[in-house]
Amino acid sequence: MPIKHSLLAMLADGPHSASQLQQQFSERTQAVWPLNIGQVTQTLGRLERDGLIETAGTITGANNRPADTYRLTTAGTELLDDWWSRPVQRPPTDRDELVIKVSLAAQNRSVDLIGLLDRQRRATIAQLRELTRLSRTLDHTRTAERLQVERRILDLESEARWLDRVEALSTPRPQES
Repeated sequence: MPIKHSLLAMLADGPHSASQLQQQFSERTQAVWPLNIGQVTQTLGRLERDGLIETAGTITGANNRPADTYRLTTAGTELLDDWWSRPVQRPPTDRDELVIKVSLAAQNRSVDLIGLLDRQRRATIAQLRELTRLSRTLDHTRTAERLQVERRILDLESEARWLDRVEALSTPRPQES
């Protein structure tokens, strides 16, 4: 999860303390992705070390203790602007457990590959149905929850199509030892 860029994006609105950033992240994402205070403070420390943010002042927190607030530096603003303008690309080498499992099963004569694909397909379709039902209960707005559900639905549809494609491929010859 891009915590670094998320914190920079919220600091673009003005100075905030670590706990304010944690609360704001939870509100803006409808708590879809939990973010603990340790993650926030560690990331703020790295951002400050890297010259992307600086201390803006001190406030009295909810626990009546002083808390530093942070603001973007020029370098932080430039990095954030670059992040907003750059498309997100998944690395081509993501390690995918399902791809690994299927490729190993395809080369193992003791594994029923078609059975494995069928079980996976049933599980994928069950998840797809559950998320489709959930999506019917959500507002038709661009909330984090709606966006996450829609993304997962499309990922599952793609996975089901991939499983069909894998089944249609021929079985590789086992490698000799």
